[in-house]
Amino acid sequence: MTTSERLRLARELHDGIAQDLVGLAYSLDLLLAHESLDALSRASIRTSRLHVDELMAKVRREILDLRSATQHSFAAKLKEFVQREYSDYALDLDISEVDLSEDKGIELFRAVEEMLRNTRAHARATHIVIKLFSLNNRSYLEVSDNGIGGATLKENHHGISGITERIQAIGGTVEIENIGHTSTSESGVRFTIIV
Repeated sequence: MTTSERLRLARELHDGIAQDLVGLAYSLDLLLAHESLDALSRASIRTSRLHVDELMAKVRREILDLRSATQHSFAAKLKEFVQREYSDYALDLDISEVDLSEDKGIELFRAVEEMLRNTRAHARATHIVIKLFSLNNRSYLEVSDNGIGGATLKENHHGISGITERIQAIGGTVEIENIGHTSTSESGVRFTIIV
């Protein structure tokens, strides 16, 4: 993605989604100001307002990343993201520098975001392991957790199929392994991506 494309996308995010989220936040604030709200409704609206704040922070980070004059390496961006967003997990990060084009790096990063969102939403995991390394002119990324496993393609669920489509679009492969170690009672999921 060229600098002009990044700046155009940053403007679109700012003028579109970011402004929509600000409008939604104001609307929720107006609802909270109503004196007639019962305690349950007020608590529900406050929870929604906090979610909107989290989304606004994520969009602002995306805009900042797109506008950033200094481009961080994929490895540095990945490590910083995981440590910032998943600090509530035990993290085992073995992340080396790899040679990725900007386009491949963007798609791979989006795939990792989806994997980790699924971990947080579904896996009931406490530990995340990420390995990134080069071998024979290919980049290898392994993302695993110690959750309940069960990552499979499901009808009307598009997370895993989206990950696979992203990686195939950049000439890579994805392997998904549901781990089950009966001797240690460990389980989880391991994604292995080669690009």
